[in-house]
Amino acid sequence: MITPCLSSKEKLAGLKNEAVKKTILLVDSQEESRLIMSSLLKEEGHLVSTCSDSPAAINLIATEPFDFAIVEHAAPGLDGLDLLERIKQHNVRIPVLLISAKYELEPYLVAMNLGALDFFGKPVDYGEIQRLIKTYA
Repeated sequence: MITPCLSSKEKLAGLKNEAVKKTILLVDSQEESRLIMSSLLKEEGHLVSTCSDSPAAINLIATEPFDFAIVEHAAPGLDGLDLLERIKQHNVRIPVLLISAKYELEPYLVAMNLGALDFFGKPVDYGEIQRLIKTYA
């Protein structure tokens, strides 16, 4: 059975003596994309909590602080725009990057008005994500 959400607290034990750069929430319904992005972020030293759906992410943001969030626009449960709104209600200062398989102008504009840092189409440019984390988290 796949766990829909793994918290950073559960993963902290595996990071003995490693310096953690940032705590990052990653919400993506596609397991392969989630695993790849999570692995890349961990290689950079970040502590990553992953969720496959929005309800699990909402529960997690209520209990853990995050420096940065990467949210799939089409996440199951609530869409990414609703999740963005919930994250910003919890902590307006968390930079949130939305990602989507389809790039559409209307969701992009709504995301920007809701306070998203940016809105990327898949496949994402990991170098650009690294730059955004370094700059804004």
